[in-house]
Amino acid sequence: MIDISKPHKYIEYQDAKVIMYFSKYNFTDSAKTLKDMQDSDSVHSFTKTEILSASLVANKFNDVYVKTSGSFDVVEGDFVKTAFSNKEILIGILTNYRDLITNKIYQDAKEIMEHLENKFAYKILSNSLTEFEDGIAKFLADDNSMSSHVMGIASYIPTYYKTDTRDEELKDRSTQNGHLADIGEKVITEIEILRSKYIATTQYGGSGYMVSAITTDNHRLSFFTSNEDIATSDKHIRVSCKVKSLGTAWKDNSVNETRVNYVKFA
Repeated sequence: MIDISKPHKYIEYQDAKVIMYFSKYNFTDSAKTLKDMQDSDSVHSFTKTEILSASLVANKFNDVYVKTSGSFDVVEGDFVKTAFSNKEILIGILTNYRDLITNKIYQDAKEIMEHLENKFAYKILSNSLTEFEDGIAKFLADDNSMSSHVMGIASYIPTYYKTDTRDEELKDRSTQNGHLADIGEKVITEIEILRSKYIATTQYGGSGYMVSAITTDNHRLSFFTSNEDIATSDKHIRVSCKVKSLGTAWKDNSVNETRVNYVKFA
């Protein structure tokens, strides 16, 4: 279990300041450690279950997935590295903090691999894998590797899995054959926000959020709103709106979606 008893702090590293998670976990030398192992033809290697287990632990250090270069910001007047990449943390877990890989995490990793292996078996047959999914499929097929590329793919798998299973659950919920109402009709309904993307400048001027939502009776909706309280709500909310157009969900023509406007709290 990660020791979170102390707050993060920043330490000097190569003429810069970088985060030390919970004043205890230092990932500054992760990339060098891996390279040294590769250059020395180390007899040690990692199984894919070990790598994915470390990736699950890495996910617990960062609130969101962090890409290769890490995240940076200004803290108390200093430009600092506020988060290491998930890949860097994954490597550090494997090489320095193996004790954080519990049996529960190891079993979770095995379950995720089994889920993805079953899912990709069908996608391989239908030749419908994306480029990144092809990388995951190769990771699942091989074992005993410690290449930087493999670590990079593995570091994103927990995020991919979470997004993919959420999308599958959402598709199962989006069961309505028709749309919410006819074009021009005013509706009062209860919705759950699925995604919202802030847009600083629109073609009509001003700013706001593009929102994807689902009603409690399983109709998919999309709309634009400048109301931050609606766009970022993490609870079911009751709204009134007017049907603008009828179509299908983005990237999924099998799911009906109603485009609405004039969205406000009911």
